[in-house]
Amino acid sequence: MNYQAEREEVCAYGREMLDSNLTIHTSGNVSRRVPEGMLITPSNTPYHDIKPEDVLMMDLDGNVLEGEANPSVEHKVHIACYKFREEVQGVIHSHPQLGTAFAAARVPLPGFLDEFGVFVGEEVRVADYAMSGTPDVAENLVKALGEDSNAAFLASHGMVTVGRTLFDAMRVAKMVERAAGTYLWTMALGGPADLPEDARQFFRQAFQIFRAG
Repeated sequence: MNYQAEREEVCAYGREMLDSNLTIHTSGNVSRRVPEGMLITPSNTPYHDIKPEDVLMMDLDGNVLEGEANPSVEHKVHIACYKFREEVQGVIHSHPQLGTAFAAARVPLPGFLDEFGVFVGEEVRVADYAMSGTPDVAENLVKALGEDSNAAFLASHGMVTVGRTLFDAMRVAKMVERAAGTYLWTMALGGPADLPEDARQFFRQAFQIFRAG
């Protein structure tokens, strides 16, 4: 079996996603890039039961190269992220409660906090709705992601975050979920104050440096 350590990493971040309340049961999926394509969690398997040998290896045309289980139904989303941005090495598709509320309401989350702009990007946009598992989901997702954000909401579904590593993709997922809660609290206080434009420009530059790493 190839990529033992990388498969263990995929398993570990699947467990972390569940244990961090970023998803429930078997929802969501985790992948990381490898030279042949990607390693991705299997479909409909509890995260604490997934073993390295259960993780599938797929090429970026959607063919299973190694593994007996079915790949996650949203594998097209992961493939699209890797094809769209070459620096992306890890993808996490999660179903966090607050982030999914923004996705269901079709409301984008602006970059209203300092560190948000550095790690998450300009804003978290909402991808146009498409049925789960269809190519349209993947196409709509990368349009929403663009070049200036590491996260996007899937309308009426959940969230996708990307990063140069799975650690980075997980950090973005946690930051978005926390920022979503903070944003809702600020609305009770009259809404978030705007960041100065020079600060926003600095964060845009820092994001591009961090993204390219």
